[in-house]
Amino acid sequence: MRTSEFISKLFFPRKCPFCGRVLRAGAEYICAACADTVFMYTRADALPHEALEKVLRLYVPLRYTGAAKDAMLRFKFGGERWIFEPFARLLHRYLAVNGGYADVDLITCVPISANRFAGRGYNQSELVARRLSELSGIPFRALLVRRTGTGSFTSSENYAGRAAEKRFLYGADAPELKALRVLLVDDIFTTGSTLNECAGILLEHGAGYVNAACMMSGRQDIYDVSREESA
Repeated sequence: MRTSEFISKLFFPRKCPFCGRVLRAGAEYICAACADTVFMYTRADALPHEALEKVLRLYVPLRYTGAAKDAMLRFKFGGERWIFEPFARLLHRYLAVNGGYADVDLITCVPISANRFAGRGYNQSELVARRLSELSGIPFRALLVRRTGTGSFTSSENYAGRAAEKRFLYGADAPELKALRVLLVDDIFTTGSTLNECAGILLEHGAGYVNAACMMSGRQDIYDVSREESA
């Protein structure tokens, strides 16, 4: 082990994002106690097709509830940037086990607004997507930008507003995709409007198809199917 790596682990030990405990040797991203309590989906493509008409497959490892929800809120709004690493490792393992990297040429992410970036200091989805790129060896490219002056929708009750408002654009310097197969990364799956809009733009600019990977979802339909599959 390099000296710098030893010092880093000594003074900044890896912690479980869900409970904050220091991880024991061999645990990459979650402690044993949380592994038994945090709900993980058993299926990678449990969504009904009508929810995501622009996305070929969706990968979601965690249910947005309890300790997982708390960790996500601390990551997005509490300034706990370090959580991207265990989240990325957890999602990486889920993708690898479920074939989520198969036939993928490029990884990209859902962008956030300039105002949110200025206030937060990072795009949580981009941090995870870039780490997935490093772990998988698949190139990352920021392809999309968030339009200025668009509203922020956080509830599934505002689905109509999300669908009517064009919130994203293809980057001015982004290349045509020429049938490249893209993995689109976001943090939480709710109505599907964000993923559909972003995937639609990628398809318009030449993507062969778009798969999506989100850390979490609170959708009951995913939960019900996964629970039935694991019964």
